[in-house]
Amino acid sequence: MRKVTRKNKDGTTVAYLQLAHNELDPKVKYAKTKVIDSFGREDEVDRAVLERLAKSIS
Repeated sequence: MRKVTRKNKDGTTVAYLQLAHNELDPKVKYAKTKVIDSFGREDEVDRAVLERLAKSIS
């Protein structure tokens, strides 16, 4: 699970949850993050359910 945050114009911070996977890029020889799915705002989803989903996938 990956949490991405951004700041709104009014100064509040919003966090979004994504399922991400690091893949090694052989050309540049470092890992790049690949987003598999985006689940939406953190305050609108059940994080425990998403973590169980990610654990069952791996």
